[in-house]
Amino acid sequence: MTFQPIFTLDAAIENGSNTETLPLNETIQTDVWLTLNTKIAQLLVRGRTAKNKPPIIGLIRFADVLRLIWNAAKRNDPYADWWLIKIEDELATLEHDIKKAQDQMRARIRSTPAYRVVPPVNKEAFRIRLQFATPFAFQAARLLANFDIFVCENLVGKHIGVLARDEANQGIYAYSSKIRGLFALATRFRHLDIDRSQSHTLELVADSAIRYMGHLPKDIKAGTRRARLAPPINEQSSTYVPPVENDLPELEDLNT
Repeated sequence: MTFQPIFTLDAAIENGSNTETLPLNETIQTDVWLTLNTKIAQLLVRGRTAKNKPPIIGLIRFADVLRLIWNAAKRNDPYADWWLIKIEDELATLEHDIKKAQDQMRARIRSTPAYRVVPPVNKEAFRIRLQFATPFAFQAARLLANFDIFVCENLVGKHIGVLARDEANQGIYAYSSKIRGLFALATRFRHLDIDRSQSHTLELVADSAIRYMGHLPKDIKAGTRRARLAPPINEQSSTYVPPVENDLPELEDLNT
């Protein structure tokens, strides 16, 4: 993706513009696509609702649930802020761990300079256009892209004998399980219409909030700690959140 800037902060400062009037709330639209080569990564996009198997929360469902949490955080819900912190921390941890595992795998594959392994390409790879309402959903999509690369490299390592089959499979399924746990985490949030500036709203639902989501940390309750990517608080924003979509976006086969 390449952005062609039409307005820059540096240019505004050079021209003597008042920085208080800069258009910081403009909406930028762009195409974002996710391309995946492996079936296990594709499953983590779509999820699974089969009757005879445990359900899997996929990226699409995760992104839809995040819209509700995001909107609640804008409405000054401290539990929504807490959940965004949990999700942000888990995203950062998984991204770090997968990158570390990738680096270790690449070092093993490339340990002999004269022995070159070409990265695999799946002719049945597909790509999906991402249209999300929150930056956390896009970060999760990037995490899936890195996981997909990690799976490919593990399969290569197994194919050329650098990894034993059990070792390769163990690494793949371990991170798959952790990503599924991240996506499931979002669904454990409960929207109780709480506003931290109106203490009575928290008192009214305190028992339910604690039962479903646990005891709220003091700094989050006070609003002194929020996620790095949390939305600005706008208590006048609409409480309406579009319903979660059941239909999956169209997957584009790269062969067509």
